[in-house]
Amino acid sequence: MDTFHFVVWILSFCCLVQSDIVYKSLFHRMPKLRMTVFPIKTLNNLSVEACARSCVQESSFDCQSFDMDNKIQSCRLHNNTHESNDMALIVSKSTDHYRTYFEGLFHRLPNHLLTFDHKRQISEISVEQCARMCVLEVTFRCLGFDYEVKHKNCWLTDILPSASHGLIPQVNTDYYERQSSGPLEYFLNFGYGSLQQLEGEHIYHKTVMGVSLVACAHLCLAENSFKCTSFDYVFDDKSCYLSMYIAANVYGLVTTRTDDKNVAHYEYKDNYLRRFYPTPYSAVLGHNEKTVTGVTPSACARKCLEENNFICRSFDYQVKEGTCLLSTKTGSDVGGLISQGTSQVHHFEMKPNFDCSGHLKGSSGYLASPNWPRNYGHNLNCSWTIMVPKFKIIKVSFTHLQLFKESRKSCIQNSDRLLIVDKEQVSCLENNVREFISQSNIITILFITNSKGDAPGFRLQFKTDWACGGHYTDTYGEISSPGWPSGYPPTQNCTWKIEAPPTVRIYLTFVKVDLEEHIKRSCHHSSYDVIEISEDSANSSTFLCGRYDHLTYNSTGNILYIYFTSDSRVEKSGFHAFYTFVYNKLLSNNSNSTELYDSNFTYKLELLPTDIPESGNYSINEVSEESPVHYIDLHLQPTAETPIEKSNFTLQTERLPEIFRIEKDLHLVIVILAIAFSLVLAVLLGVIYLTCRHFRRLHLKECQQKGPLYLFNDDDSSIYDKDNVMNGEAEKSRDRDSESQPSLADVSFINPTYDGSSRQLLLPSCTSIPSAVNS
Repeated sequence: MDTFHFVVWILSFCCLVQSDIVYKSLFHRMPKLRMTVFPIKTLNNLSVEACARSCVQESSFDCQSFDMDNKIQSCRLHNNTHESNDMALIVSKSTDHYRTYFEGLFHRLPNHLLTFDHKRQISEISVEQCARMCVLEVTFRCLGFDYEVKHKNCWLTDILPSASHGLIPQVNTDYYERQSSGPLEYFLNFGYGSLQQLEGEHIYHKTVMGVSLVACAHLCLAENSFKCTSFDYVFDDKSCYLSMYIAANVYGLVTTRTDDKNVAHYEYKDNYLRRFYPTPYSAVLGHNEKTVTGVTPSACARKCLEENNFICRSFDYQVKEGTCLLSTKTGSDVGGLISQGTSQVHHFEMKPNFDCSGHLKGSSGYLASPNWPRNYGHNLNCSWTIMVPKFKIIKVSFTHLQLFKESRKSCIQNSDRLLIVDKEQVSCLENNVREFISQSNIITILFITNSKGDAPGFRLQFKTDWACGGHYTDTYGEISSPGWPSGYPPTQNCTWKIEAPPTVRIYLTFVKVDLEEHIKRSCHHSSYDVIEISEDSANSSTFLCGRYDHLTYNSTGNILYIYFTSDSRVEKSGFHAFYTFVYNKLLSNNSNSTELYDSNFTYKLELLPTDIPESGNYSINEVSEESPVHYIDLHLQPTAETPIEKSNFTLQTERLPEIFRIEKDLHLVIVILAIAFSLVLAVLLGVIYLTCRHFRRLHLKECQQKGPLYLFNDDDSSIYDKDNVMNGEAEKSRDRDSESQPSLADVSFINPTYDGSSRQLLLPSCTSIPSAVNS
């Protein structure tokens, strides 16, 4: 390749990737191997990422691979690979060989052929070399290629399946499709075929005619009337068939009819499936470590990611049986994948992790060492920060943790180490550690490796939770039982200490309390699940158990202890509470009083954190309308019958300020007047009714004296009865018509593969609902 062509390729390649690309993701690592020839260029003191970037951006020659000496951090660039003629690799203790991995930029469809009208043909090259040729092609825009496996022929093309009316089944020929960055990147192409029809079920829920393949994918993503999980696209008439079913729900795809050759099936890839490289109609049969039946492909991917008994690197999925086969092997480990022809067994290989740093937020997430699920590289210095909401903690669960150990001792200087920094405390984790629980809402994970050896590394999952105890000194804070609101674990013994400055009191509010009920026993610390509130050793404790909504507690001092204990039997939701400091300026003049109101202040009926000045020069008289207002809940009442022993809780009917008492009396007067008015009105209506009834009886009596009174004669009565019977039959007929028409209730999600039997939900209704399903 000359310099001009390479510059053109660099420009086109920059359009392909983003500015924050991980360059080493374009290379495949071959550990402890190196080329036998001298390099074209040598660079010193570079990391693997910097060496990979130098190879990609090299313009003086065509860099196809590089050797990385981890001991001296030397980067050696080559203009060929071990697949070139007369080239080979030899064993090296401290050097890794990296070859280009352009094959990863394409989606492989085995036993498929795109077209017989190709733009360019290259013979006797590997798949990787063919993929590289397609990416580097500058005379036309290469969008994919067909590869003859037996003869090693590479056929480059500039057309897509939509331009060639679909894919053609062809044994021993694979089609490699350039991965898209638009709506199609969220879907997996299964090649020719369509969903099977189930008797009595509408497989397709919406049909759109005359749209492109990309537009069909966009319609499926944007659909909101049902959950679109797949679509079939007919290339001849550009028709799009959206469905809430996947192939596993209908026993696979139909691939035997000739009219299906112009139909392609696409399925949505969720967050789990997007972590894998899919290869349809292929497998690593005979190497599975674990088998799971009756699951979807997404559930199979999740089980592979969360497997902790072995390192799951790939899985095979059998569509018709819904069977998931987890494996520690990939295609490269067993000499290549086994083609399954038209048998619907698909292979999924886990994508390697390339992140060596990051800032993670959210309630949960995953993290792994670089190159996972393969061995990590040398001379790494990675750092990740995990942050969850304030007042919560982080629970880290390791599915795997295995680092290289030079001796029996671990966590020594200059060795491979995994460190977690939490509140300026550094913890070095040993191999096979399963869990780490933080003391704060922010932790930093450090991963440091040397140049001597490597190992699989680590993979973890983190999630946020409420702390089981802690020491709180902030003006405002929140506490909850662990697991809130999903439920606290059994045998918990948690202690929270809330410490305010001297002379400052603590206002505690329980928004919700849902503990095990104490049956025929008092609420104390030795029975069932209980909350104990204590201020010091001199005062007796206050106990909470059972179920309450909104309780408040006013401390008499500046220190408050909250104890939570659960037994091993029954677990409920738990409790959620918050506290705030109440400074002396907000208390009444009586220092011994625990009242939280004063006539000089304005209060509102909720509790929110505010910063109250602590300066000694601050006085009540200086409070203005623009001054901070302290929000205190004055109307919190218990809702359960379970007693509260030694109630220091503020039950506001006993401690309302005068203004609220006046309001309460006014409301009582209004209620009494309303009741009195209702009684007077009822009496008046009763009198009117009795008077009218009396005069009506007198009138009927006068009529009876003149002769009998018939409301209907015989003819009118028979016609009336007849009309009633006809009207009844008409209503029944409309009901039958309504039940015969299709409705949304008639369309149920049937999963015969997993449920074992068909289920259909029929909801009777007076009016029919028009079906949104197009057959």
